[in-house]
Amino acid sequence: MLARARKAARGTAFPIEILAERAEALSLPNASVDTVLVTYSLCTIPNAVTALEGARRALKPSGRLLFCEHGLAPDDGVRRWQQRIEPVWSIVGGGCHLTRDIPKLIRDGGFSIDKLDTMYLPKSPKWAGFNYWGTAQPC
Repeated sequence: MLARARKAARGTAFPIEILAERAEALSLPNASVDTVLVTYSLCTIPNAVTALEGARRALKPSGRLLFCEHGLAPDDGVRRWQQRIEPVWSIVGGGCHLTRDIPKLIRDGGFSIDKLDTMYLPKSPKWAGFNYWGTAQPC
């Protein structure tokens, strides 16, 4: 993915700096960025709360977290399937955890959620397709 990101960055009209580091150990200075975008990664980051704490630290006080993630479904039957499938899916899916409670992770990472939308993604299996997206600000 890093090679793909570097290739894509070369074709932009503005400079992009790619940091090849773990989300749990961001080297960004405190209060140095306006926006953090997190997409479909909180399911695989080994310590998602630590990564979000680092993002919060790097955000300016007026900064925003934008997120789009899949995770724990609200329906009991779907959740049971997620729990059954997750041990194998995590291996096959590169460490993806289907049962992570995304709003809780964001709050535990030191954010207050401003806007939260949810839905099952069309044409996705329900056990993998419950999606959360929205914005949050540092607490």
